[in-house]
Parts: sequence; structure tokens; C-alpha cells
Amino acid sequence: MTPPRPPAPDGLPVLGNTVAFARSPFSFTDAAVAEHGDVVRLSILGSDRYIVAHPDLFERALVTDREAFAKTDDFRLAFGDSVLAVEGDAWREQRDLLDPFFFYRRVAEYVPAMREQAARRASSWTPGETYSMVDEMKGLTFDVLAATLLGLDRDGGGDALRRAADDLNARFAPTSWALPDWLPTPSRRRFDRAVTTLREEIDRLVRADHDDDSLLSVLANAREGEGYPRSDAAVSDQLVGVIFAGHETTALALTFAWYLLARNPGVRERVEREVDEVVGDDPVRTDHLSELTVLERIFRESMRLYPPIHTLPRETTRDVELGGYRIPAGSEALLSVVNVHRDARFFERPDRFDPDRWDRDDRHDYAYVPFGAGPRRCVGRTFATMEAKAVMAAVIKRYRLEWAGDGELGLNPQMTTQPRGEVPMTVRER
Repeated sequence: MTPPRPPAPDGLPVLGNTVAFARSPFSFTDAAVAEHGDVVRLSILGSDRYIVAHPDLFERALVTDREAFAKTDDFRLAFGDSVLAVEGDAWREQRDLLDPFFFYRRVAEYVPAMREQAARRASSWTPGETYSMVDEMKGLTFDVLAATLLGLDRDGGGDALRRAADDLNARFAPTSWALPDWLPTPSRRRFDRAVTTLREEIDRLVRADHDDDSLLSVLANAREGEGYPRSDAAVSDQLVGVIFAGHETTALALTFAWYLLARNPGVRERVEREVDEVVGDDPVRTDHLSELTVLERIFRESMRLYPPIHTLPRETTRDVELGGYRIPAGSEALLSVVNVHRDARFFERPDRFDPDRWDRDDRHDYAYVPFGAGPRRCVGRTFATMEAKAVMAAVIKRYRLEWAGDGELGLNPQMTTQPRGEVPMTVRER
């Protein structure tokens, strides 16, 4: 017997669930999963899409049956033929080139640069002043990326490149994502301008002389060889992906971590004591990071509550059965990371900020996937984790950040989990 179609929320004539989803994607998804279960069918302007919200089904899509779940065209639209978008042999070839830059030993060599960029950013702050923490963290993580993987001197320049990378999100604002591809919305026009700027700036960087061992230099010089990359376009694609993924997601994770610490002063005091005891008056070093266990749990818990990548979109390459339902070939399956991360079946009191939950190893293997899972798990996960810990320790040594907003932090989901507003924080000397 053919499995049935998944259940679907009630919708409007013709528009289906388009308006409700575009208005509030997270709330809509929460309500739909709570009412209909772990696989839910959405009708978006007459086209069916499928929410998937269970760790067992994540394992199917990302590991055991991953050939049936390909990357969607959205990845190629934003990142071209980079490791973020390609499949099969092309992906393996690119990972072989990229992986050595993200091994632990290599990332450990970057820690002094991470620490120095954090100290430089903190030195630009005036105690008692209020700053947009999302802007500050995006600027900081871009500076870290420039000083490490790109091998560039950072003196406050490159802001156009960073803003263009941020604007790749615009294509995936809910109001645009739910509309036909041919409709030229303001968000899509901003995305198109961002792509043009990124390509122009990256081409300029690639044409410069490179004689170091940075990823930028290796990519630029490898064009003269026989393997990957085989063209200027391939180099450009890869650097677009590295620049976006290499600073955007970590900046968001740091922003949410600062917000959660500011709203939970007891936890903040604990991590301040830990940094004082472990690091003291010394500069933050690689060997300190493994001893900052409270800080690591805080970072993991903030990524659970606010995963920078809230949804992993996949397209089915054939008819598949998920959770007892049939998903047709060519369908978009939306693996709802944020929904599973906040599911009471897998996390006790899931809406509570509780870093100590990570002392207990009782969760489902695929209930926590901020970096994805399986062979295609994010290549930069070690880099991002060490960067976040080095940055947070360097800032905590000197300052306490206090929430200066009104009420709870709102969210504006795009390709990544964007906070609504500037996330204002007031800097206080410790």
C-alpha cells in the first residue's frame, strides 16, 4: 500500500499556507508540528513543501539515505559551485583541498589572531556606551576571517565586502522565499547587488599577488594546476561561500550567547569566574580553551536555543517514505533544526537556558545538529567553536555586556537566524 500524504494545516484558497508562513515562520512551524506531527505538508502558492522535525528523520536525510536528499538550487544560487552547494565527486574534491585548513592543529595556530582581533574590537568600545552587538560581532568575525583564512591585514577596511556577504540573506527572507522566483522583490534586488559586489571584490583579491599559506593564496595559485579549482569562477564561488559561512554564522552564535548571558546573570558570573581562574592576566591561549568548560557549555546551549542555521533544506531525488508518509521526488524537505532543538521530547524544559544540561549525555544523537550531520557536516565547526571561545574569553576578561533592549529578543529568520533589531548592549568594565 502506498503511504499517505503528510497532514497539512488549514490554509487559504489558492494561497494555502503562504501568508501564515511568511508572516511568522517559526511560530507557524511550531504550531504545525505540534498539531500534525513530525512530517507536515505546506502549501506555498500551490506548491507542496514538507517540514521534517524529528532526529530519526534527520539521520535518514543527512546520513543513512542522504543520496535521496540533495542540496536545493538555493545553495547554488547563493554560492555557485562551492563546497556549500555541490554534490558527489565535486564535493569530495573540494573538501580534500579545504579540510587541512580546518584541522585542529591548523585552527590552533589561528587562536592568537582570533584573540588579537577580539582585543582590537574591544579596545574600540567606550565603557558606558551602547553598541549594536550583531554589527560588532559580524565586524569582528569578518576581521578574524580576513586575518586567518584570507591572510589579509585588517585595518577597518573591507566593510563593503562584509555587508555584501550579509546581504546574501536577503534572497531568503520569508516574504521573498514564498513568492515566485521571477518576482523582483526588494530583498531579491538587494541579493543581486550583493552578489555583484562580492564577485567584484573577490576578483580583486584573487588578482593580487599571494605568497603565503592562507586559503586565499592556495586557491588563487591552484588555478595554474590541473585539479580543483580549474577556473577563476571556481575560486570566486569558493570564496563567496567561505566569506559568508566563515563569519556570518559565528557572529550570530556570539550575538545570541551575549544576549543569553546578559539575561542570565548567575550564569554570567560563573563564566566570569572561570575565565579569571583559567586565563587570569595572560593572553588567551589555545591550551586555555579546553579548560573553559563552562564557556563551552554556554556556547553549545546558545547554539541549541538559537541555531544560526535554523533549517536545512533538501530536495528529494526520488520518492521517499518519511515517518510513514510519502514525499514525492523533486519535493523540498525543510529539516527544522530549531524545532527539534526546542522539542521537549529530547531536551528537558527546552525553552530554558541551561548550560549544565550538557553535563548529561542523554540526548538523541541527531537532536542537536547546529553544524549539520554526517559526511557533509560543516567543515568549519572546529574553527567556529575555537573562535567563539577565544573571542568570548578575551572580551569577558575586560568587559561585561548588559542588555539594553526592550523585552525579549525577536527573531527574523532568513537563510540564517537573524535577530530582529540591533541587539543593543551596554559595555561595562569589570
